[in-house]
Amino acid sequence: MVAARQHGVVSRPQLLGAGFDDGAISRRVEKGQLHRVHQGVYGVGHPQLTSHARWMAAVLACGPGAALSHLDAAGLWRIYEGTGTRVHVVAASNRRVPGLWIHRARRLDLEDVTVHEGIPVTTVARTLVDLTDLLPGDRVLRAMREADYLRLLDLDSLNAAVERARGRRNLRRLKQALARHREGGIVRGELEHRFLELVGRAGLPAPETNVRVRTRKRIYTVDCLWRAEGVAVELDGRGAHARTAAFEEDRARDTALNAIGLRTLRFTWRRVANEPEDVVAELQAVSGL
Repeated sequence: MVAARQHGVVSRPQLLGAGFDDGAISRRVEKGQLHRVHQGVYGVGHPQLTSHARWMAAVLACGPGAALSHLDAAGLWRIYEGTGTRVHVVAASNRRVPGLWIHRARRLDLEDVTVHEGIPVTTVARTLVDLTDLLPGDRVLRAMREADYLRLLDLDSLNAAVERARGRRNLRRLKQALARHREGGIVRGELEHRFLELVGRAGLPAPETNVRVRTRKRIYTVDCLWRAEGVAVELDGRGAHARTAAFEEDRARDTALNAIGLRTLRFTWRRVANEPEDVVAELQAVSGL
């Protein structure tokens, strides 16, 4: 059934196309086999929706040509966390749908829309353009860097999307982010900022940051230090171990810090971004924080 390809949701036109009439649809709603999500959109079987089902239902509710957009598109692409109570959809129609934030576009270029994980959605490039409507420049830059880390960022496509979006009010935020971004790299301060946010949300005491620590042979700068607990955290950005020499240098550094009584933990961008609970649990297990 089509619902299986659409994360468990289906539209009324699709049901009619599959041979159901209005009476059959109504009977299945009464029996709890279909659950109304939006007018003309139903969940099949279970009333609880996954995030993907919620997104798919929103797109179906807005009719042909609609696509997930803005914060929810960023959530689907996994380049930014922070979806709201209403799902963002871009569509050409003027319809109003409770629970949805519909951004009306007179013309949505075919190059700005794709399908990802079965859901019509704005491309990464168009999503970054749209995020300027809702986010300050530093958050747009964060989303851009995450897209780069996930290897979803195509600067040629992004520049083309910016050109098509001429006249958008806050487009300068994206242009400034582009000027600050270094392709292929994660800026050290961005990873540190995200890690400190994670520490704060977990209720842990804030560490000292960028601390010069003297070992037997040399002085190192430690990213994060809990001095009383004897714990140091090093944050490894993307490509930190691209060279064998760098890997060996890190091992020598960790050994030197351990020799003066500092237990060293290393966390990558991927782990801080995608496994925050595990990062906190490991930090607590070692430090007793």
